[in-house]
Amino acid sequence: MMLRKFTLSAAALALALPLGATPALAQQKGLTCMESAYTDSQRSEIAELGPQVRFGDGNAANPAADRLGSIAMAAVEQCITRHGWNEELAMYAAFYELGRLNNIAYRASGELTPTQLRQIDDALATGDRTRLWEAIERGLMGGMTGQDSAPPAGDAITLGAFVLGAGLGDDEANAVKVGILLGFMGLQRVGEREFRSLQ
Repeated sequence: MMLRKFTLSAAALALALPLGATPALAQQKGLTCMESAYTDSQRSEIAELGPQVRFGDGNAANPAADRLGSIAMAAVEQCITRHGWNEELAMYAAFYELGRLNNIAYRASGELTPTQLRQIDDALATGDRTRLWEAIERGLMGGMTGQDSAPPAGDAITLGAFVLGAGLGDDEANAVKVGILLGFMGLQRVGEREFRSLQ
């Protein structure tokens, strides 16, 4: 599955980052560092790469996704050097930025229509979505540890109920697409939450 391959790659990239010393005050620097680290040329390239990333087949070559990841990790490395993040901060910063960029790319890919994306965002902003995000995070953690088992039945039901409630119908293909989008959003959420908890 595309998301499982992505989460394994995200974990590997994050753990391979070069690390420097960690002054205490440096750890107060935030996640906006990566976005400010991109050059104008890189910002243009990111915008061009988004629609080129393929999300359907996780086993096929995907040079646009690889390039997007390389740009993101270069920005994270700059922030490690600039702010002296330790290993944990660097890892969660990488999760955050990889999730953020892939969320943007997926939205630009055409896998989901603008109407569907609006329905998803509107549904996420309504009610308590704690169980949904917990289910998404369990899927992410399973992907990072290389577990190839199916998600718990309760998590699949939670995602299916969300898709139905958002007005996207009961099409399994739509549910998979929504799951991929929520996975990228979830990775960003995990990165942000855990990074801030270490401050």
